[in-house]
Amino acid sequence: MFHALLEAVRREASGERALESVRDLTRFHRVQASPGYDEAARWIVAKLESLGLEVEVERVPGDGRTRFLGQLMPEGWECERASATLIDDGRRERLCDYGEQRLSLILRSAPARGRYRLVALEDGGDERDYEGLDVAGAVVLSRASPHRVHALAVLERGAAGLLHDGRRLLPPVRDRFDAPDALTYTSFWWGGDGPRGWGFVVSPRVGARLRERLRLGARLELEVEIESRQFPTEIPLISGLIRGEREGEVLGVAHLCHPQPSANDNASGAAALLESARVLQRLKKPGVLPGGLTLRFLWVPELTGTHAWFGRDPARAGRVHAALNLDMVGEDQERCGSTFLVEHPPCFAASFAEELLSRIRAAAVDWVTSYSGPGHYSLARMAEVPYSGGSDHAVLNDPQIGVPCPMLIQWPDRFYHSSHDTPDKCDPRSLALAVRCAATYAGFLASAGDGERRWLLEAVGRGSRRRLLEALDRPSPARELERERVRYASAVASLARLGAERSDMERELRALEAFAGREATGRARLAEPPKPGAGPARPCRRQRSPLDHLRHLLEGWEAQPLEERERFHRLEAETPEAGRIFELAWFACDGRRTLDEIATLVWIESGCHEPRGIAEFFDWTARLGLSGWATAEEAAWSTSAPDTATP
Repeated sequence: MFHALLEAVRREASGERALESVRDLTRFHRVQASPGYDEAARWIVAKLESLGLEVEVERVPGDGRTRFLGQLMPEGWECERASATLIDDGRRERLCDYGEQRLSLILRSAPARGRYRLVALEDGGDERDYEGLDVAGAVVLSRASPHRVHALAVLERGAAGLLHDGRRLLPPVRDRFDAPDALTYTSFWWGGDGPRGWGFVVSPRVGARLRERLRLGARLELEVEIESRQFPTEIPLISGLIRGEREGEVLGVAHLCHPQPSANDNASGAAALLESARVLQRLKKPGVLPGGLTLRFLWVPELTGTHAWFGRDPARAGRVHAALNLDMVGEDQERCGSTFLVEHPPCFAASFAEELLSRIRAAAVDWVTSYSGPGHYSLARMAEVPYSGGSDHAVLNDPQIGVPCPMLIQWPDRFYHSSHDTPDKCDPRSLALAVRCAATYAGFLASAGDGERRWLLEAVGRGSRRRLLEALDRPSPARELERERVRYASAVASLARLGAERSDMERELRALEAFAGREATGRARLAEPPKPGAGPARPCRRQRSPLDHLRHLLEGWEAQPLEERERFHRLEAETPEAGRIFELAWFACDGRRTLDEIATLVWIESGCHEPRGIAEFFDWTARLGLSGWATAEEAAWSTSAPDTATP
């Protein structure tokens, strides 16, 4: 159904052109709510105008106070200059220079000037790391989250600032021996009038050298200078549109932010989205692409911009029929160690979009023939993975917004969030493949008629049957089977967004249920969920978007007693896969499901049964005012218009 469009896209799309856009974007220091981000946004606008697209620029407050859908908008920030000089037995060594390497400063650092002794912490993220150490007035060398170290070392113990040498390891792609001279992308995130801090970044190799010098008894000092400022500003949200003839939109989104250079993350997604817009604009002119829904291409700061875009106009959730998130799609797979992934939403939020995108990707890849010619295979590593969130698709997939939105991403990446994420790590072939997928996906959905909708319903059914059979051969067939039953029920129901007939959807659901019953008989018992342990209470969400993973930015966090905040840190540390488990539980909370039903649904999706952790999580969100407990009347509560901006 999409193959003719795909071949037209293939002829027009250029990975080399997209790579040139990546190179251009890495010239900008694209920190959210900064002059560099504004420059990059103006560059995107100029490109869209040159392509003949209609351009919309919405501006939202960047003041560290305004919230959209509960998400705090970042405050304006820029740095004029910053440096850190090591003083070791009279010798001076420049460790950090913001003018030469932007990532040598912890971004959003406050102004600072002075000379401070250096103290090494094993990690810095746990109270026990400070036992027996006097850090008052010192710069602490640490590996943990800067905000966590700022709270424990600076606010509680009087340290002056931070020197960060940590990074996220991604074995087997990135271990401690890979790129030891890279600087980690590290940033503070401030809100309101809370006390600011400052810090610098050194590579793991330099950090190891400093730690060894301190272990041997050297007295090291750091002389620092930071000239920076914070200020209220406005953040541009950039849309390029190809107007359709019917009501509704298909949305492509890519985050434009991240500090210089940040090539694959995410100049690659921004560039691939721009090339997709160019291709579809070219194809629409000669009539290759029939008129239909409006195509919207959206560039925003990651997560905050998506929250703001929906928060400004809650009705957009109903007007957008489907979306696609492009994040880190340009990797040279051999250099970066990455695999080209389609990320699914949780099974209970599944849609037609994942099946369509997976089929397009399989057809869009460059195939090569076997030795004698009859077979063919792809040189690109590809996979489909469960939901993990962490990017703009999380906002759209939240059932409170409910827009079908898979993500295309290359993951993992050994240069992720580091000074080594440069354009030479991008591959025009990867970019071209991402463009073919995105443009075909958007063009097909925008122009889909009755025949395409029927085909897509059948394709969802065939894909569901395939996954059901695969589930029966997995180590936990009963749970896996139940997950696929939940998935196909949600995916079929989602076709109502495209105008599918209810009778057709009900007929497909009955056929799928009958198929599942026949295949499961005698091969796998129906899923028996673990014993209840969370309770019959029904939590209901007050915030209708994902919770910020930076917990200190949540509304009400700072008002909590220190003991309460530490209690939640312990809960996250002690709960396996806490970030994923709690986000799934948050998504599954609809005001009707009990805690036990939510815990069971999370288990079906993830295989992790954490009823007590989930119950404590909802106790905590209720104390923050982010959720509550449903009364008998509230049990009938259903999703309605999301919250708008609140100061």
